Amino acid sequence: MRRFYAPDVKPGAHSLGADEARHLVQVLRAKPGDTVELADGRGAVFAAEIMALEKRHVLLTVGQPECYPKVGPGLTMMVSPTKHTDRFEWFLEKACECGVDRIQPIWTARSERRVEKIERWNRTLVEAMKQSRRAWLPTLKPALALAEALTQVDGDAWLGLAHCPVPEHPEWGRQSMAHALPKGRDAVIAVGPEGDFSPAEIQQFSESGFVPVTMGDHRLRTETAALYAVQAFHLINELK
Repeated sequence: MRRFYAPDVKPGAHSLGADEARHLVQVLRAKPGDTVELADGRGAVFAAEIMALEKRHVLLTVGQPECYPKVGPGLTMMVSPTKHTDRFEWFLEKACECGVDRIQPIWTARSERRVEKIERWNRTLVEAMKQSRRAWLPTLKPALALAEALTQVDGDAWLGLAHCPVPEHPEWGRQSMAHALPKGRDAVIAVGPEGDFSPAEIQQFSESGFVPVTMGDHRLRTETAALYAVQAFHLINELK
């Protein structure tokens, strides 16, 4: 059954949002009597029947929800948006499919792109949520400068910093991501821009309690490293 995003849906009569209605009518060629699913992005999924439809308007009768509570620890990814926005959007799509909870875009000294596209990025997450049949939409926070983002980090979570070797701090031994990640605990993992975090920024992370980690000998793109972290987090927690 096709799933659509309806953040304000409740049982009873419901009008689908214009974008979702247009897709249902013009792409899927739906007709009265067809059934669909509506997800509110907060764990509730509703079965609904189409009662009437026009080009950009669909009226449905919505049943009682099936609720999917969040289980296990949550993951927040702090990621510097890439120079080419399609690569960052690829990360958002795949991270949503794999189960990330929150994304905090950050601007750093070496960020090559400083244009926030919050609406477009949110649409990417919505489409990924529907495609993967997730009941929860990841939270996309407004982009922040690194210093400000660090003030908002959850102090009870495990904090991991993925970065390349830093000659200025040779004494900092980076742990393997797979060995450092704890089971059963919320985590915040930071991944820098194409040019990596600066030594001064790495010092800021250290002072904020982040643990330096490595993902192996190969140098990964920002979006690849960030997705690696999402997968590592979920694999570790599936082994409990």
